[in-house]
Amino acid sequence: MIGICGNEKASDAVVTVNLDSKGRKIEIKSKLKKMFGSLMEKAVIEILDELKIENIDVKVEDFGALDFIIKARTKTAIRRTKNAGGIN
Repeated sequence: MIGICGNEKASDAVVTVNLDSKGRKIEIKSKLKKMFGSLMEKAVIEILDELKIENIDVKVEDFGALDFIIKARTKTAIRRTKNAGGIN
C-alpha cells in the first residue's frame, strides 16, 4: 500500500510511504541534505515512533520544507495509505 502527500512547490515536500516493507527505510532527496538531512530524517522518525510503525519505506523529496511540514506530510501519507487499505 502506497500513500503520497505534498506538492513540488517551494517550502514544501512530497512524502511517499509504502507500508508493504520490512523494517524502516527512509530516503531523503534534497538540495539541502548535507546541512539538514539528519533533521529531516529525525522529523520522519518522530512521526513513525508516535504512530508505532516499524515496517515502512518513506521517501521525502524536499523543496525547502520546515520540519513541521515534513511531519504533517508524513502523517497524512500514512493515514491515506491506511484508509485506502481499510486499516484504522
